[in-house]
Amino acid sequence: MEAISKIVFTNWYHAFIAMFLFFNIIYWGFSLTAKLVFRYFERKKQLIQVDNHFLYPGQQKKEILQSMRSIFIFSLQGIVIQQGIVNGWLHISTTLSWWLLPQIIILFIWNEVHFYLSHWLLHTKFMMRNIHHVHHHSKEPTVFSTFSFHWVEAFLLGTVIFFPLLIFPFQLWAILSLPIMSLLINLMGHSNYDLFPSHQPEHMLKFSYRHSMHHKRGRGNLGFLLPWLDQLFKTTAK
Repeated sequence: MEAISKIVFTNWYHAFIAMFLFFNIIYWGFSLTAKLVFRYFERKKQLIQVDNHFLYPGQQKKEILQSMRSIFIFSLQGIVIQQGIVNGWLHISTTLSWWLLPQIIILFIWNEVHFYLSHWLLHTKFMMRNIHHVHHHSKEPTVFSTFSFHWVEAFLLGTVIFFPLLIFPFQLWAILSLPIMSLLINLMGHSNYDLFPSHQPEHMLKFSYRHSMHHKRGRGNLGFLLPWLDQLFKTTAK
């Protein structure tokens, strides 16, 4: 891992290429796998879509193109990380220790807070009209909706890793776990399936239903996976 880290962070274009490949691998790998898995369980009558609206013409193609633009933005942010490491104002540890799991948990919690605050900002009148409407064009989300953003939204959401790296040298495996966790949760949230139909909407595991309803109503349910920030700030929408 240390050798790979040295290669990736040696110069800016190595960082850009590495980030571009990494995000493409997880985006396509997870999206296509999920599409097959969800279709299989839907045929088995074990999954039901949430208030099925038909996709608008060319929706998935447009979502993929917009997701590629977002991945390009994430890759540019990789250059910022590389420059921060080279100049000493961002720090990453390449050692592997028992601190890995606590660090992953910390980054998961930070992602929840960062997403809620960013999502609240994106739902202000100006941001919704000029930026976030791109993502909300998918009233029925799909597995390809996960990175389907305006470039400004992609940049905003991509800043999630900067603050942690400014204050602590997180292990590289913990840092890599953040986009993987985020994409997996995001993918299930945009699947448009109620993955846990027996639970009430406020249950932690009901996140896929909550986010589907968020797309359909265009408001409320601003949290990522956990429902607690929505409950605390009274932004829950059932």
